[in-house]
Amino acid sequence: MKLRNSLSALMLWGTCFILMLLVLSYTLWARENYFRALDTSFSINMLKAQELINDQGFEAIEPGLQIIDAHLFYEYKSLPTSIRQQYPQSELAVGKHYYAPGITPEDKANKTDFFVYAASYLDKSHYYLVQKYAESDTSSYWDLADSQLKQIWTVSLIVTLVLVLLIIVIFRYLAKPLYRLNAWSKHLSSDDLKKPVPSFHYRELDQLALQILNSLREVDDTAQRETQFLQYASHELRTPIAIVKSNAELLQQLWSDAPESCRPPLQRIIRAGKTMHHLTETLLWLTREEMSQPKSLQFRLDLLIQQLIEEHSYLLKGKAVELKIKLDEIMVCQAETLIRILMANLIRNAMQHIDEGLISITLTDQQLTIQNTGILLNGITADDKSLDSFGLGLKLVRQICQQQAWFFETSVESNSYLAKIDLINDEQQK
Repeated sequence: MKLRNSLSALMLWGTCFILMLLVLSYTLWARENYFRALDTSFSINMLKAQELINDQGFEAIEPGLQIIDAHLFYEYKSLPTSIRQQYPQSELAVGKHYYAPGITPEDKANKTDFFVYAASYLDKSHYYLVQKYAESDTSSYWDLADSQLKQIWTVSLIVTLVLVLLIIVIFRYLAKPLYRLNAWSKHLSSDDLKKPVPSFHYRELDQLALQILNSLREVDDTAQRETQFLQYASHELRTPIAIVKSNAELLQQLWSDAPESCRPPLQRIIRAGKTMHHLTETLLWLTREEMSQPKSLQFRLDLLIQQLIEEHSYLLKGKAVELKIKLDEIMVCQAETLIRILMANLIRNAMQHIDEGLISITLTDQQLTIQNTGILLNGITADDKSLDSFGLGLKLVRQICQQQAWFFETSVESNSYLAKIDLINDEQQK
């Protein structure tokens, strides 16, 4: 059970806290009532003794006071010193009892305490009934009272522990459907969305599961529609793009005496056709339902990158941009289509999103590093954490690298943008 930020843990420990608070309150209330009962019992005994003395006299009743462990004192001055030092005679009201702990050295040594009751004989003279409580080897009913008080705390503690354990067991039993719902929602796949909702034994949880399933079905339907649209659109665009591209190249070959003013537009048409061709191929590959691994071929990676740099160099025309290229001669066995898509997008982004500065393209050990330094377009600065400003191409690169387990990272510093891709995945390293 996860305790941090857990609603179930908060409810569990909150319930246990309330339970312990209730038990503690009840225990203190029972303890208070226990002492009140002792005081009431003492007062009743003393009141009964007073009635008997008024009815039968001191001589007849005094011997029987030993039954309730009480002593008779006819005068205030004859009371034990500990009582007199704590209660002046004027404070000992008739018909009330008082507790006086032993404060003299002798009483402290014997651990003696007193209960005193002030009474009057036929409403004329005052006398006092005193119960003395002292520790001794033999147990008295005061010792029994202390043991019963300890039993109250012991029983309260045991009841608290039992109830806490019972609450934990019941709570875990009631929380199992929540954990099942959590596990079920975590492992939902596209195939599971077509299945009915399993029962979680509680109507509210079943309704919540149904809402989760319906929401995921809507998201899945939307994703499938978008994927199908990209598939259909990319597939349908392949033919017209191929026609535009081939006819533009054919027109360039046949129109040898074309005016100089017509050549730049024709070159732009050819380059746009190549860009659209690469983009449609990328979208088709990314939206395949079965992501089969493209066929790997042996080819020179540096030559492919050099070719792509030349194809996209038109993006630097009219810009004060220096191009620094360092490509090691590297032979690789990879899916050439994917590599072309990745490198073309990275190179096109680097050349398209800079207005002035330096572009460094370095290839070493199947690792390509492209760094833009200078005045970047789209207002990208070190404080701009949104790297999506570099367009759809960067998103496609990131998605392909995730599917192929290739290392890819980007970073933004002051007037600098860095993209790094490593075409060696963990399995190839092993």
